[in-house]
Amino acid sequence: TIRLYEFYKSEAGSRGIIIPDFKLEFGRTKDGLIQIDEPPTHDSARFWAEEHYQPGLPQEARCLDKEFLREFLRRFGYSGEEPPPQIPSIVVAEVAKRCVASYEILSGMKRLHDFKLASVDEILEELKT
Repeated sequence: TIRLYEFYKSEAGSRGIIIPDFKLEFGRTKDGLIQIDEPPTHDSARFWAEEHYQPGLPQEARCLDKEFLREFLRRFGYSGEEPPPQIPSIVVAEVAKRCVASYEILSGMKRLHDFKLASVDEILEELKT
């Protein structure tokens, strides 16, 4: 597990992404343990942009994972106790951009600065207008 974590952390780090945690699932074969689930993705891991990272502060505003949507919903007033609100199209577009960005950055196709990611605060401000 630690060797896999170090591998994924190193690959992401070389592309300006911090992976603070993720889940791994293993299976056993006659030859030993194998990873049986997906590698870290925007759905199974947290991806933080190294250039925006500030120790001790929340990273959700500019992350490349599903925490961006969770933070938006929390700040939008959704507690999870009621039916979810309709997600504004600007938020859907920003989530989609983060999904594409996480793939293209981690695969080495693009760099973070190629994507103009909006923060949760910027999205909320735009929705006020």
